[in-house]
Amino acid sequence: MANPADKSSGFCEALVLSAQQGDSAAFSRLVAEMMPLVRRCAAKYSDRTLDRDDLVQEGLLGLLSAVHTYKSGCGTAFAAYAGVCINNKILSALRKSAGGKSVRAADSVPLDDCVLSDSQLTLEERQDLRDECERLLHFVETDLSPSEQTVLKLFLSGLSYREIAEKLGTTPKSVDNALQRVRHKLKK
Repeated sequence: MANPADKSSGFCEALVLSAQQGDSAAFSRLVAEMMPLVRRCAAKYSDRTLDRDDLVQEGLLGLLSAVHTYKSGCGTAFAAYAGVCINNKILSALRKSAGGKSVRAADSVPLDDCVLSDSQLTLEERQDLRDECERLLHFVETDLSPSEQTVLKLFLSGLSYREIAEKLGTTPKSVDNALQRVRHKLKK
């Protein structure tokens, strides 16, 4: 049986490549297309220590990371790669909110449970998601300082706090502070 994400795989990959080259419209469209995946992955953990909206925000950060780090031609469809990144980001946030305690492997979401399906949204829901994506992109471009944007971009590309600090000539604590400010601004 074919994976529902396979039919839109080429479309998503084209959007990812455009988004990686700075096309904000492609990025907004990609986020709108992937939002159901983010919400489904977040819903798996909604009874945990974090609010569902916080889990969705963490999932969006995972999606942004996936966009920045995805390499076309790697043999993995973007939706599958993004599903793993989203799930990992949510699990990481849950671990952090639990005071560093381990989140059981049994709590992880099988990738098949986080598959994107084009037919699950009405046109109105798709427009709402596109509007939400545009607001997120506008937020990043207007509400974050240049240093916060830089730290966020490096963090989403997969660098650790220490690696970001070394790259920017600062401390890991400074990187953490910048990311905390980003999270705080996102919650407003």
